Amino acid sequence: MNKKESLSAEIESAARTVSTDDFSMTIGEVVNLYKDGDLIINPNFQRFFRWDIGRKSRLIESVLMRIPVPPIFVFELGNSKWELIDGLQRISTLLQFMGELESPEEKQLEAPQPLIGTQYLPSLEGAMWSEQTLEKYQESRQESRVETDLKAYVIESGLQRSIKRSKIGIQMLEKKSDDKSKFDLFQRLNSGGMAANAQELRNCTIIMSNEEFFGKMKELVENADFKAMIPLGGESVAKANDYEHVSRIIAFGFREYPGGIDIEDFVDKALIDISQDEPREAHDMMLDRVAHTLSRIRSACGPGGLRPWQDSKFQGRIGRTSIEIVAIGVLRNLDAINALGDPDKFVLERTKAFWESGQSINFTAAGVSGTDRVARTIPFGADWYDPAKHSS
Repeated sequence: MNKKESLSAEIESAARTVSTDDFSMTIGEVVNLYKDGDLIINPNFQRFFRWDIGRKSRLIESVLMRIPVPPIFVFELGNSKWELIDGLQRISTLLQFMGELESPEEKQLEAPQPLIGTQYLPSLEGAMWSEQTLEKYQESRQESRVETDLKAYVIESGLQRSIKRSKIGIQMLEKKSDDKSKFDLFQRLNSGGMAANAQELRNCTIIMSNEEFFGKMKELVENADFKAMIPLGGESVAKANDYEHVSRIIAFGFREYPGGIDIEDFVDKALIDISQDEPREAHDMMLDRVAHTLSRIRSACGPGGLRPWQDSKFQGRIGRTSIEIVAIGVLRNLDAINALGDPDKFVLERTKAFWESGQSINFTAAGVSGTDRVARTIPFGADWYDPAKHSS
């Protein structure tokens, strides 16, 4: 079969995994679905996605001006309820403005915010939905002791009806679709947005897939050895770089990279497959092995063990090559290394030898693509730390 025929077959096969329906509903109907518990927003997603009041105000402006709002995407669950997989910002904005959005932390309704003036509707400044939302806002302002000159007011009932009767498109991924397709669809729909980076989106898909597994990943990024070996500043943690390191170690440590596939796509698929298909015992085993790997490297090389060895000490930047060769190389050989008489000596000597050999240049040279690098670093590291090939 040539590539043209293969592509056609792949398209046909992939299309069978996704079944969709599209229709329109009024905003009022969508809000009622949420209030009745029939439209589910995973509360963890709300921690990753936040619009500022400017973007919220522009959405309300668009609705009032009857400018079409992009459709939302939902996944049909087995009990006929819907799970929101794209459109969180839009729906959350409407719910919060109308005083119906539940806070993910306190499990109570969030205090609404008055809108700000927009380009076409400057008089939106201070607009609120109802007397109840105005009162709740004033109470929250008193509690926080925030002073403001903003004069909040309640919009007239005719504008309320106009908003509730405005329609929004619904794209529904039907329950007969392949369950994993919703995770892929979620990432594809959101990857172009401003709210989240690739790892934050990956975190959301893992939560959708298996929240318990994500909780175990969280325990790992808070592990003392992880924090010592891969120290990150507040900005890096805010961007979920700690979870990105853990995700890559798990993906490349327990799944074979076939080469030629986008690295982010590979890590996404590996994490979803592991979180969905592997039993809880396997999850515990994998994350325990990652923790023990970091502990072994720290014991052998000190907290700088993932940094380059140069000028007789571990120093410098922790790069992708360090993770892919040292961390994953030790991980893949952990049992054999631990069986040695002096595992720390072996890990220390092999790590120093790697950096002193100058081989790292082969993987970091300009022009080496990420896919080419990973196709070489992972097997190289597995071989480099194999006691059967290198122990004296």
